[in-house]
Amino acid sequence: MSVAVSRPAAASAAPVGLAPLTARAVVLAIILTVATYLGITRVGFIQINWVPYVVPPVPPLLFLMVLQGLSALASRSALKDRLPHVLRPLSRAEMVMIYAGLCVALSMERSAYIMHYLLTAKYFATDVNGWAEFFNQYPDYWIPHDSRTILQWFETSPTGHIPWSYWWPFIGWWGAFSLLIVLAMMCIAGFFRRQWAESERLSYPLLFLPIEITGGLEAHSTGFQPGKALARGFFSNPLMWAGFGAAALFNLINISYAFFPSLPHIRTTIPLDDKILDPPWRYLRPIYINMSLDIWGLSYLVSGEVLFSTWVLYFLVKFVKLVGLSAGYRASGFPFYQELSAGGCIAIAGFLLWVARPHFRRVWQDIVDGPNSYDANEALPFRYLAIVFVVATVAMIWMLSAAGIPTQVLIFYFAVLYMFVLVAARIRAEVGPPVTWNHPYGFDTVVPMHLLGSRGLTRLTGPQGMVLYQALFYIGRTVFAHTTAQYFTDGLRLADFGHARRRSVTSVMLITSVVAIALAFWFHLDVGYKFGQGLIGAKIGRAGTGWAMSWSKGNYSLLEKTFSKPAGPELPRLIFYAAGCLFTAGLTLARTHLTNFPLHPLGFVMATLYGDHSPYWWPFFVAWAAQRLALRYGGLPLYRKFVPMFLGLTLGHVLIGGVLWRIIINYFIDPVISSRYYVNLGG
Repeated sequence: MSVAVSRPAAASAAPVGLAPLTARAVVLAIILTVATYLGITRVGFIQINWVPYVVPPVPPLLFLMVLQGLSALASRSALKDRLPHVLRPLSRAEMVMIYAGLCVALSMERSAYIMHYLLTAKYFATDVNGWAEFFNQYPDYWIPHDSRTILQWFETSPTGHIPWSYWWPFIGWWGAFSLLIVLAMMCIAGFFRRQWAESERLSYPLLFLPIEITGGLEAHSTGFQPGKALARGFFSNPLMWAGFGAAALFNLINISYAFFPSLPHIRTTIPLDDKILDPPWRYLRPIYINMSLDIWGLSYLVSGEVLFSTWVLYFLVKFVKLVGLSAGYRASGFPFYQELSAGGCIAIAGFLLWVARPHFRRVWQDIVDGPNSYDANEALPFRYLAIVFVVATVAMIWMLSAAGIPTQVLIFYFAVLYMFVLVAARIRAEVGPPVTWNHPYGFDTVVPMHLLGSRGLTRLTGPQGMVLYQALFYIGRTVFAHTTAQYFTDGLRLADFGHARRRSVTSVMLITSVVAIALAFWFHLDVGYKFGQGLIGAKIGRAGTGWAMSWSKGNYSLLEKTFSKPAGPELPRLIFYAAGCLFTAGLTLARTHLTNFPLHPLGFVMATLYGDHSPYWWPFFVAWAAQRLALRYGGLPLYRKFVPMFLGLTLGHVLIGGVLWRIIINYFIDPVISSRYYVNLGG
């Protein structure tokens, strides 16, 4: 987290010569969004081998390379000057618009998981668990209540047709709610873009791949270049191909093993604690090494302080666990990793707002006085961003309040949600880990429960209000809002490298969001009535084990416990919330006052957000060691020289492990073998 507080840049006119929105960019973005949902997302859902959840975003990267290749061929064609305009090579700006739109569109698939959560209560209800009573609390416009409609969604319809008459109220209500979330997330990204990209100059590591594919960093100022070929410097670099080859070899060895189990393979998760059986050292368990090549590659671009802090602080909390358990402290959940992380997020969100004071003073001035040169090239003028943000938030609160959740609880909830969204977007912009969950996932609804206790929160909401409030868990568990904000953050920054107008990029992202929301609700309904949501995966022996059903059942079990055993706030949890907040604040103050202080507050959040098992510590350690060695023996020139190799490592893992294995082989050749080699991109 940057500690150098820069004043906002002086007001200046928006740069001239920026590429405007083009019709073919919009049309191609829509076509490729539809192709993604029909050919990749829907098929992957049926095969229980999801692609929308992977980071880096595989489908947008795949289509970006295809479009760049076609544009390169067209630019070299002898007929290029005689081609109609619509068939001429795409500019870098158009590539950026399409890529940003496809990335945001992927996040929209998560909006439809609310139907999985709501219907689980009805289908899996028994006389013992009483979930049917929970289901009866939902308004008719939230979810259909017809038993046959629900049963056929889980077990297929004889005709395979969707009974639209039952579903239109649901689609209208939740579709509108999803779009309001998208608008609010766009505003959060828009408000902080200038502060992060220009005042603090964050690195946005996840953008290096699309930047290199479309021309590289050196093409930043070259502007609107029709027909620019693939980034020759990147794709002709032998170190890039060395990294690509290493990733390809790793994946091909494991793909071969999946087809022929007698062949050797490379384990993707290696336990280090299988021999640690005696106390006190057994309290350090679990400890795993994750062979996450995508994280290895992109982590090389991350600040060394963040890398160092993440693995060091992960083991520091492990040591706290060892000491506490050795001393006989046995509180359930100790050492409360995610509570520590959530407390850290509170401190970081406060610091981000504090640092951005000069920027927001200018934002406020623009809101009062109206649009001017300071916000001339933002996603929207700040006045309009403020209006959209307030209207979207108030509308969501009104919709949920009318359904039965008290307004004061909703204000608390949205404050927590926006805090986590802000921190998640900041981690994406500054650290860029290729992982979906970069905040304590699911804590958006959990934090109010912890701070007030289930008894206190139920007293505010009433029984029905509590049931409805818990349904909002789907937003945090699917990270719908968080990933949307992150991709808007990426898209607004990527516009700079494409020399495109930010409002043009924003327009494409909003258009694809609307299209993708409609596609998401349609395909989840279509898959249910054609294949049966409870029968998906039967070919590979995984029927009824869908991801959405698993977490939905888990949350209903917690809801059941909330009513059967209401409790007040747990003091140990509150202490660890406070400890995480104070520790993170201390790290932040130390970085602002001590030169070369080695620990970074974002490293603490990332070290603890996954709980006792972190997917980060080993990849971050490898990347940190590689950084140290390069800087020690060759300085900054050697460090930069190896950047293409690590990007090639990520690109090779994405194309071979993500495209060839997860999409082509698993989708269309043999889905049964997918369990033998699971490529966990973004998990």
